[in-house]
Amino acid sequence: MSNGWIANLVNLLILALLPIYIGVHTYFLPASLSIDSIAESGFVSIITLTFIAAVFITLLTLIFNPLFLDTSRLTAAASSYVVLIYFLHEANMHRVLNIEYITQGKFYTMENVPMWQKTIAALVLVLLAIFLIYLLFKYARLIWAKIRAFEPWAVAFFLWFVVLFISQLSDKSGLNHMHIGRVIKECCECWGAIFIFLATIQIIPTLKQRTPIQYGVTAYDVMRNRKM
Repeated sequence: MSNGWIANLVNLLILALLPIYIGVHTYFLPASLSIDSIAESGFVSIITLTFIAAVFITLLTLIFNPLFLDTSRLTAAASSYVVLIYFLHEANMHRVLNIEYITQGKFYTMENVPMWQKTIAALVLVLLAIFLIYLLFKYARLIWAKIRAFEPWAVAFFLWFVVLFISQLSDKSGLNHMHIGRVIKECCECWGAIFIFLATIQIIPTLKQRTPIQYGVTAYDVMRNRKM
């Protein structure tokens, strides 16, 4: 069995665990533990933030790794900013900083919000939009082609999108007023963080690296190191 099929099997097994865990969390955990664990400081949220932080750190290592081509490092830089905003959103920093409505026009007309806060919020959103558009135009077709080819990282990325979509459906529906709905939302967000981490780890081996000549190493040095 090839490494690709093994990676896809891992992706699908993790997906299969999601409904099982939702059922266990909702109906078998003690009520107090079931409620507390999906709170903002609960272990489900901590796991979510841990995996997103791991993605961010991994992308930073790519940015500062000279072995990778500049295009890969630029993509990592754009992606790291998007992931940073993703992390801050999951950590509910928009509520902590009282900027919950920065994506809505009314935020910028509120008289009680300082101008400097509005300016920074606008810059953050503009930069986010630029990076998202760049990534979308550059990689949307590639990602779709890789999904159809069942590339493991693309499958993991697709599953990330699917579980986050389910999370938003639960959040915006009547289920959000029920305990099981909140469990579905938080668990899907947690699984989403796991899938985006898997996608990041699985895509690294596919990235093009500089040849020894591009990196500034001569063929003689390469052969000498092989003999040592």
